[in-house]
Amino acid sequence: MARVKKSRSLKGKLGKTGTKEMHKEQKKARKAANPTRFDAKKEKQRKEQAKKKLERLGLLPEPEAVQQKVRPKRFTFTPKVDETAKKVDTKVSEEDTVVNDLLDAFTEEN
Repeated sequence: MARVKKSRSLKGKLGKTGTKEMHKEQKKARKAANPTRFDAKKEKQRKEQAKKKLERLGLLPEPEAVQQKVRPKRFTFTPKVDETAKKVDTKVSEEDTVVNDLLDAFTEEN
């Protein structure tokens, strides 16, 4: 008596379990599902293996120097500027500009 090989695929069970539309829905659901831990592990292993092979053959590009991102400081000290100090600074800068203008005028005449 010959034994018939049992099919594990959904197509093999299609005649028993449902219609073609149901099979399409099952396939969509399987594709939309998150990858299992086993699949993720195997994918990672394949990537590592491919990288090792490229490295062995010397085809792997030179890794670029990875610079760490500069973390923004959470608390920055900004000193408060007094209005009187601002006025003094502006007066000094105005005097400097006047002196600079006078010096420029003298140097142009000579």
